[in-house]
Parts: sequence; C-alpha cells; structure tokens
Amino acid sequence: MWRHLNIKQILGICAAITGIAVLIVGLPSWIWMLATGGFLIWFGWLLFTTKW
Repeated sequence: MWRHLNIKQILGICAAITGIAVLIVGLPSWIWMLATGGFLIWFGWLLFTTKW
C-alpha cells in the first residue's frame, strides 16, 4: 500500500488539511452558522423532494 502513495499525494492531503484548519480558525462564527444553516436547508429540501 505504501508503494502506491507518492510524495505528491501526501503533500496534497497535508495541504488540504492545513487549508481546512486555516479556514476553521480564521473565519468568524456567524459565517459557519450561515454555512451550516444553508446546508441544512438544502439537505432538508433534497430529502423532502426526493421520491424513494
């Protein structure tokens, strides 16, 4: 398994994790509340309108 992981993939994963951490720490809480509320509205509407 470790032979298939190259340095570019490891660096890409580290960069993505670092970017997410910077966003979480840097953005004010009201932006996160807006994003979470918007996601819940979208997800609820998707569940409501989807016919199973």
